[in-house]
Amino acid sequence: MAKLTDPERSEAVKQYSEGASIAEVAKNFGLTEPGMRGLLIRRGAVLRRTVHTLRHDAFDLLTSEACYWLGFLFADGCVTYRAGHLPQISVGLAQRDHEHLVSLRTFLGSTSSISLPSPTHGSCQFSVRSNRLAERMMTLGRYSGPLDERLTESRDFWRGVVDGDGSIGQYRRPSPSQSTFSQFRLVGSKRLLDSFAGFLNRNDVVGLSVRPHKTIYTIGTTCGPAERIVALLYSGATVALTRKAEIAKKIIGS
Repeated sequence: MAKLTDPERSEAVKQYSEGASIAEVAKNFGLTEPGMRGLLIRRGAVLRRTVHTLRHDAFDLLTSEACYWLGFLFADGCVTYRAGHLPQISVGLAQRDHEHLVSLRTFLGSTSSISLPSPTHGSCQFSVRSNRLAERMMTLGRYSGPLDERLTESRDFWRGVVDGDGSIGQYRRPSPSQSTFSQFRLVGSKRLLDSFAGFLNRNDVVGLSVRPHKTIYTIGTTCGPAERIVALLYSGATVALTRKAEIAKKIIGS
């Protein structure tokens, strides 16, 4: 966190008192929002009550886009409960993927802020609070019970999962020919990956097994099977993590 001089602290309070949001002032001075909020309180500023918008029904209809974001949150997000508070749906990404959080926020119709990168682990955090969204995710199988069949049959859902916890790449072989090969890998719970393996089997990508990897599980392959998986998930996709979509485009094009 940046260490501000006394004039800078006074200027931050002035900007807030003149109408700038805590997020805007925090960005101007290189602080996190909680850090700026604490500074304002210590300086005696009267904090304005912020009312954020949110589409609590965003996952009611399992559209292609809704399935994608559910897959992404099933992989990279979490739902937490605390007594006396609304359930929280949160996700963190590296700074390079900040715009993906912006896209998620737009889909949810949210005006909640996305935090600046943490000085300790470098990730940006985004969260919303909603009974309806949390209950919908739990009903669809976020942590327990069967995954909803409408999700497990959706390539958009699985693309979201891969964007969250998977990796795709195209690499040069260590040989004089300098040819390339494609690679696909996904990590997660056995329950989730078994469902993914079933999805692949139903789409003629067979022979892949879910294997234990430290405290989690993994499924992966290379060359032709990897290329078929990438094409199945990313061809003509309207929403995807930009950097993975760019790699997918190269793999599909080759």
